[in-house]
Amino acid sequence: MADTQTNGVVLGKLNVLDETLSELRSLVPVSRADLEADWKVRRAIERDLQILVEVVVDVCQRLIAINGQSPAGTSAAAVQACVQLGVLSDRDEYRKMVQFRNLLVHRYERVNPEVLVDIVNNRLADIEKFRDEVLAYERSRTGHPGAD
Repeated sequence: MADTQTNGVVLGKLNVLDETLSELRSLVPVSRADLEADWKVRRAIERDLQILVEVVVDVCQRLIAINGQSPAGTSAAAVQACVQLGVLSDRDEYRKMVQFRNLLVHRYERVNPEVLVDIVNNRLADIEKFRDEVLAYERSRTGHPGAD
């Protein structure tokens, strides 16, 4: 029973991830000029990117708990723990996501619009890769084909 609940939490988070990706994809392609001309688009992109990384960290923390481990002390440690558990491949992109989220949250006045443009236009597949790796792990752990 606990496995079903836990799996439901992970899948719920991944649904938020998919919805947020869809929102961002509706803006592609985006240019620096778009961000400079419309502060609402820029803020929407920044917020959606923050949500995506928060989902990554939340899912990692949940998977750590499922495996009977104590929560990671930092977002980067949560991602690394999932690499060590075999949930995620050891990809530099996952570490960069956490670093970018920290920049958005703590150094928001310094976010380069070109970085936002690059992420939205070229890097959303990194988030999809995360989702796919988590789903593959969940299927192998639970044998639940509904994780598709």
